[in-house]
Amino acid sequence: MAEPPAGFVQVLRAPFINHVGPILQAVENAPGRMTLGLQVEQVHCNTMGFMHGGMIATVCDSAMARATHTRLQRRTVTLRMALEYFDPIQKGDFIEAHGALLNEDGEVAHTECRVMVGGSMRARSTGVFRLLRKV
Repeated sequence: MAEPPAGFVQVLRAPFINHVGPILQAVENAPGRMTLGLQVEQVHCNTMGFMHGGMIATVCDSAMARATHTRLQRRTVTLRMALEYFDPIQKGDFIEAHGALLNEDGEVAHTECRVMVGGSMRARSTGVFRLLRKV
């Protein structure tokens, strides 16, 4: 992989995320927020040359879970996730997935993620996560 763009670093995570990446993380994230980045390569695309919807879902899921962790310092598992695709993401695009913790009640967390290419929102997801033990 080439050098990450300014403001991003590569952080190794779960084996699956490491396998499908490299998924980058913004150097600065406020509590309850997480921005992930990905340079879309051929391996992330479907047969039409667009970023595969399952890969977009993977990045969103990770951004929302990490956003929750930055505020609550608790591990999570996904209970439910919804995703809206607005416009295709092309090979060569750099995406930013902006995850945010919206609210939590001690047992579950509600989140959202906006997938951006430049100034254009290409997808949006919402998620509900079970809060596990503190780490």
